[in-house]
Amino acid sequence: MVVDVAYGGMFYVIADADQFGLRLTPDEGRDIASIGERLKAASREQLPVVHPENNEISGVSISQLSAPAIHPDADRKNAVVVSTGAFDWDRPQTWSASLDRSPCGTGTSARMAVLHAKGQLPLHQDFVHESILGTLFTGRLIGETQVGPYRAVIPTISGRGWITGFSNYVLDPDDPFPEGFTVGDIWAAGLD
Repeated sequence: MVVDVAYGGMFYVIADADQFGLRLTPDEGRDIASIGERLKAASREQLPVVHPENNEISGVSISQLSAPAIHPDADRKNAVVVSTGAFDWDRPQTWSASLDRSPCGTGTSARMAVLHAKGQLPLHQDFVHESILGTLFTGRLIGETQVGPYRAVIPTISGRGWITGFSNYVLDPDDPFPEGFTVGDIWAAGLD
């Protein structure tokens, strides 16, 4: 199996969906989520990565499957798998993952970085990325730069988004933990 690992705001493992017999259609959601979680776990084990300027950013945290576009205006289609809990292979009923409804801005940035590194996407050319639901984001690489010892690109992304909720966060002046707290691994595998 062939994968790419790229940073677009977080580290992504990116693989072509055809390696798994997938077309990235909504009816394949369960298979996409399962394969995406497996790709992420394998890449975290076999392909360790650390941001060159911030060592607190480490390890692949998101997976992306890529396929030929269906939308006539798109260059590629993707499905981004977002983990929503712990993943225990021995207890599949305990894990959960979701698919990004959009083509994913950070995922599109990572994909464009890979394409540019392979000589397949020049600067100042639109790259239209399609989501599993057919929505589109348009990316463009507007420059090259250096991040630590690595060549990097500067992406822009445009698209549409919709408000899905509002939240208000408050801090009570009497709160004994105003900066939060840590209690250990609340996603511990193997708990019954």
